[in-house]
Amino acid sequence: AMAVIDSRTAGVLTPVESSNTSDPTNTIRSWVAQITGIPLDHVRRRWLPKPGTRPGVDENWCAVGFESVETHGNPDQIDRKGDLEKPESGDVLRVSHQTFRFVASFYGPSAALNADLFREGSQVFQNLRWLEKFGLKLQGFDGQVQRLPDLLYEQWVDRCDVRFSVGRAVRRTFGIRDLCAVGDIQIKTDSHSED
Repeated sequence: AMAVIDSRTAGVLTPVESSNTSDPTNTIRSWVAQITGIPLDHVRRRWLPKPGTRPGVDENWCAVGFESVETHGNPDQIDRKGDLEKPESGDVLRVSHQTFRFVASFYGPSAALNADLFREGSQVFQNLRWLEKFGLKLQGFDGQVQRLPDLLYEQWVDRCDVRFSVGRAVRRTFGIRDLCAVGDIQIKTDSHSED
């Protein structure tokens, strides 16, 4: 295991603890599947390295992915005072607020219906609460659902895109220790007396 580097050691500091930092796409996939009733294996991650076989033209399915992540302003910083007897107890918690811009593309005969159902159903209080259990919060939808049919096997397959924003707070703790908790320190100053 890698040694934890804190401010008592020279070098670059990495977080000693992090939360809510992983890719939220799978949580959003599950949410879309539950709201629309589309089976989870038909609510796919967008832009997979190997996309696999596309569902048939008569099947309803969805592709979900985020297009951008915006971090708002500077992180909030909370210093936690250390215990003098425990040199590793003081640290700094930084909380960043982020917005993910997601797109869900609905395909198949019920593409428009499923896009509308998702837009509506996701705003139901109980469905919002489900998302919040995973540290995510719906921030809003684009006003319009875009209809962008795909030409597949020489026939048009309906596709409707829904864009929406999801927020989260990312927490990272860094081992920035209190000076008094580090041990005996001598402070040397250049003092010039002027007569």
